[in-house]
Formats: sequence, C-alpha cells, structure tokens
Amino acid sequence: MNIVLLEKIEKQMEKLQLSRSDLANKSGVHLSEISRILNGKQSLSIKNLDLLTEALALPQGSLYGDYIQECFNESGTLNRRKSKQFILRCASMDNALIDDLLDLVLEEMSKTIRNQNCIVIFHAAEHLLEGELEEKALELYGFVTENMPDHFSKEVAISYYRRFYILRLTDQGKQAQAQMLEHLNFMPEKYQALSFVWITATSYVQRKWDETLHYAIKLEKLAKTKDHYGIALLYQSLALNCLGSPLEDILKLIDRYEKVNDYYAEVAVGNRYCAYLDFGEFQYVDDYLEWLEARDDVRFGLPRVLEAYVGLKRYKDIEQILKKYEKEIQEWESYKDPYDVQMYLRFRYAYSMYLFEIDRYSEGLDEVLDIAKRSKEMGNSERFNQALLIYWQYRDYV
Repeated sequence: MNIVLLEKIEKQMEKLQLSRSDLANKSGVHLSEISRILNGKQSLSIKNLDLLTEALALPQGSLYGDYIQECFNESGTLNRRKSKQFILRCASMDNALIDDLLDLVLEEMSKTIRNQNCIVIFHAAEHLLEGELEEKALELYGFVTENMPDHFSKEVAISYYRRFYILRLTDQGKQAQAQMLEHLNFMPEKYQALSFVWITATSYVQRKWDETLHYAIKLEKLAKTKDHYGIALLYQSLALNCLGSPLEDILKLIDRYEKVNDYYAEVAVGNRYCAYLDFGEFQYVDDYLEWLEARDDVRFGLPRVLEAYVGLKRYKDIEQILKKYEKEIQEWESYKDPYDVQMYLRFRYAYSMYLFEIDRYSEGLDEVLDIAKRSKEMGNSERFNQALLIYWQYRDYV
C-alpha cells in the first residue's frame, strides 16, 4: 500500500485513539488482515478501504484520491480487479477521481502498456453499461476510442458500437453511427450484426423508411442467427408498409418471418392484421383487438383500432375502448421512449378524428394543435403537417 494512504489511516487511528484491534471491531475487517495491510504485506481492496473509512469516521470516498496508485502494478499496468472496482465505486458515487486515474494512464510512454491499460478501461466501461451507468460508460468508451494506440483493435471497434447505441437517439447519433460504420470490419461478427440491428431500429423510430429498408436488407445478408434474420425481415415489412408498397409484397415478408420461430410467428399474426388495417381493410379490426388484448403491449395497437372504428363509424365501440383502457392511456402520456411518444401521438390523432366525427370540434381542434406542437418538438414533420392540415380543414369551428 502506498505510504501516503497508510500514513493517513494511521494518523486518523491516532487521532481517534484506536488500536488495530479497535479498528478491526469497528470495521468488520479481520485483525490479522488489518495488520498485514498496515505492515505493507497485503494490498488494500476498495471494499476494505470503504469499511476502514467508515470506521475512522471519515467522509465516504475521502481516501480515494490516495488509492489511485493502488490501481497500478509496479510495471505500470492497471490492476484489472482493483481498477475496475475503483471505477465502479467512483461512478456510482459520481466521483470525479476517475479522470485522475485516466490522466495517469495517458502519462504512460510505453504504447504496449498503454494499450493494455486501455483494454482494462474498456472492460470497466462494459461493467458500467451492465450496471446501467450509461453516461459514465460513455466517457470511458470515448477514452478508449481516442487514446488506445492500437486503433484497429476489437476493443476500439466495440467502443464505437457502444457509443452509437448510447447516443443513437440524440443529436450526436448520426456522427456516432458514421464512426461505428468506419470500424465495422474490425468488430467480431456478433457486433457487426448488432450494429445493423440498432441502425435499422433507430432509422425506423426516426421515421427514415428508406434507411430502415436499406439496413434491414444488409442485416438479412449478414444474419447468422434466427433472431437477427427475423428482425431483418420484420423491419423490411414495416418499411415497405410505410413507403406505400403493395400489400402483397408486405404480406410475403410477413409470411417469411412467421416461419423463423414461435416468437416471430406470434408477431406475424399481429403485423398481418396491422397491414390489412393500414390498407383500409377494417373488417379485421375485431380479430386484431382480440389478439391484442392477450398481450402486455396492448397500447401500441390502440391507434389502429381507433382508426378502424372511426372509419366504420362505430362510435360506441370507441367509447368502450376509451373507458376500458383509460388508465393505460393516462399512463402512456408520461412515457419518454421515442417509439412510445410517436404511437401515443398517433393514438391522439385518431382520437381527434373521432371528436370531429361526433361534432366535438373545439376539443378536436385543441387535440390537433397539441399534436402539432409535440410533433414539431420531436422532429416528426409527417405528423406535424398532418395535424395542421386537419386544423385547417376544421378552422371555421374555432
């Protein structure tokens, strides 16, 4: 253990008049272990440091600054276990000392050692991501991509993939996607496929139908698993639907992914109904609703149900749906996931059509104005224009 950290512990023991035995009793660390640590014969883990810090009545994390040296071996390489634990603890406490550790990594002149240390940082980032500390993980992935000497390593390539995954729905998503694609060939096959999975899914959420179709076709060619093959065909069918392709072409793709496995067979049932309804074949709406009500994600199907019922002028059925799912609809408004927001706006648009149909014009106009506002905020120009056109159509009822 480094001398500065040792001296601070012993000084605090002296201040509190604690013997080694007292410290063992207060901290829960065995006396023999404390003796070995204080005699410099055993290294100190971050767990034991936290226990000793609390027993010494010091603020949590106050000794971390002097612990950083413990994260390095004598050769200058990072100790994988200690450095990972240190980074995880600092990240969970929002402690900025991770930057001090990274600065020491950059001071290393040997490219071989710096390369090894960046691999350790990469694995620490993976643990942070698993622990849902995305923002902290993003910083470490960025450090790896910028500072690892072997810039064509799998760790750098996977770091670019992780950055895209985290940033995909932000303003930085486009640049992160471009950087990921530049390093695609240096990724293991698993991550190459995952890259196209998330580019395809992101393009769909962003309503970029041509890009969705393009990358879904690429994914189909690259797919080595049934799941990736099914995803590729699924997004191709969704993109063709949104691009206005013939119903026959969409149904053929649904027939193909229906055969992939039981999961896609079930999804195909619902998406086949969706395709029919989107093409105005409203006679399928009751069968679709029956299928939908057995699922946990029933809310995603409600917009199409309302659209069909409006088209069929089944207004009493709409009232029953609104009453039955009142709680789910109210909760839906607070959801932040981009796809949830888009489907919620589609539901509200269908609801506004219902209001106009039953001559509740003032309420309908309020709905479409709010839909236009929220659509503009999230960059959905298609829904924004649709809402404004309807408002213009009924403007005389303001």
